[in-house]
Order: sequence, then C-alpha cells, then structure tokens
Amino acid sequence: MKYVLGFLLLINIRSFPLVWHFRVLPEFIAFKLRKRLFGLTQKYKSIEAQWAASQAWWDRASPIGEKPFEAVLRYDCFATIDDSDFNLHLSNSSYAKALDPVRFRWAIMFTPQLFREDIGGVLPLAATHFLFIREIPMLVSYEVRIYIASWGDKWLYAYAKFVSKSKKRPQKASPGTISTITAPTPSTSTPTDLNALAAKLAQEDEPDGALVHCISVSQLCFKIGRVTVPPALILALNGFTAKDGYDRKNPPKAYLKLREMGKGVKGFLTGGWRAEEEKWWEEELGGPGGEVKERLRDMEGIRLGMESLKAYRGI
Repeated sequence: MKYVLGFLLLINIRSFPLVWHFRVLPEFIAFKLRKRLFGLTQKYKSIEAQWAASQAWWDRASPIGEKPFEAVLRYDCFATIDDSDFNLHLSNSSYAKALDPVRFRWAIMFTPQLFREDIGGVLPLAATHFLFIREIPMLVSYEVRIYIASWGDKWLYAYAKFVSKSKKRPQKASPGTISTITAPTPSTSTPTDLNALAAKLAQEDEPDGALVHCISVSQLCFKIGRVTVPPALILALNGFTAKDGYDRKNPPKAYLKLREMGKGVKGFLTGGWRAEEEKWWEEELGGPGGEVKERLRDMEGIRLGMESLKAYRGI
C-alpha cells in the first residue's frame, strides 16, 4: 500500500502546494538577483561610471533591434499525468497553468526595462482567452510559442500557440471553441465573427510543420504605480522597432532618445509623453495604422465578443 501511495504522490508532485510558485517566480527572482549582483561589482566606482555600467547592462538584457511581430519565445513543456484528465490528454485547465511561467519569462525577455529600479513598473494580466483546436495526448512533449499580437493605447495583446511536432498527421481539426478566463463594455463583435476566426486559425499549422493544439490570447497592460503606460512606449523603451538595420551596436532612434532621458524617463512614461507634439515612439514601431491596426481589430474582436456576455441575464 505504501508503494502505491508513494507512486501516487510522485506522479502528482507538480501539483503540490507552492510548486506553481517554484515554477513561475524563480525566473523573475534570478533576473533581479543578476542585476543586484552586477550592481555590487560596480559599488566602488563613481556615480557616473555606475550609471554607464548599469545602462550597458540593461542594453544587453533588452531585445534591441527586434521587430515586435517577429519576436517569439519558445518554451518546452510536457503533458504530465497530473495535468491530464480521464480522457488521457492534457486537461483544458492545464493550459492556463502551463502558460503562467511562459508569460513571466516572456516579460523578462522582451520588456525587462519595465522592471528597472528607477521605473518600478508592473505588467498586470486582465484576461486570457483560449481557442482549443485539438487535444495534446498525455505523456507527450509540446511547446508553447508566445508572440506579440498587437497593441492599442492601453492594452497589449500577446498570443501563444501550444504546438507539438508529431510524425502522424491528425484528422482535420474542428474549429474548436473560444474559452475565457477573467475577462474584465458592450460589443460590436458577434459569435459569427469569433467562429470565423476560430475556423481560420484551426486550419493553420506552423511554418516548421508543428501542429497547433491550442491558441491563447492574453490581454495585458503596463503600469507604473497607478498610471497606465501606452504599450508602444514600453516597446520602444526596450528597443523594439519596425525598421531594418538596427541592433545593439546601432540602437533605434526612439530607444536612444528614451535612454538619454536618464532617470527622468519615469516622469516621461507616467505622463510627460503627453506634451510631445509627435508620438515618435509610435513611428518607430510603424505607426498606429497598417499592420498594428489590422491586428488590433482582430484582438479587440475577441475581447469585445467575450465581454458582450456580461449583458446576458440568467433565468
């Protein structure tokens, strides 16, 4: 009996209390610790030298020169027994569980300067929507790929694809259904719009042949204290650009402009930008129109479609 009990405990160990914290938080703690240790090595230098060294550290940590719609984070996962249901495939509830550490790593990789000591920003999650396309069998490896979908004046949308590289081609997938978690405003989107989007996404595999099992859309915002910062500003702060020819040796103009503000950048992010006649940080990212606008329309359609359910009344 004790062996059976030990086996049951072993296969469910990833679902024990506090295990989620050990999976999610170490990435952020390690990031802050690396910066703190680096700061200690500069402790006895002049203030100017410390500031220059600190800025160089943030330059190395930032995705300078990356194009927002091409940046991707890949994260390997495994469909363990405790994350699977009685149908012997990954439980729908486990997709959100698997996505949590991926979003933390994504935030550290692509928006590290939001967490600078002199900025002190946070990245709240407002909602996550899921489109389930085909199941992930139990005891199978899969990968979560997370991308920037688009952004507006307040919200940034990131979408993640749960994929696997199977040798066997599955039967044609059904469009699936869109599910939602914690959707925080009347809607002009209809169920037909959402079904059309689901049908389109269900037929699309990855360029490398990976099978798409699930797609999620995360609705996020950037805050410093109680102030919401436009996503385009945070992306520019971290070195993103829609233009070619930029890298760490040749940073984008918007990045350099924000870097030259020094400690005054926090004041600019929390409202100083409103005094600017031109939103040069948006131009760095291709402007508010074009692909950004087209993608934003799709993302807003999902959000508003789900929020319209708040108007429904029960019996």
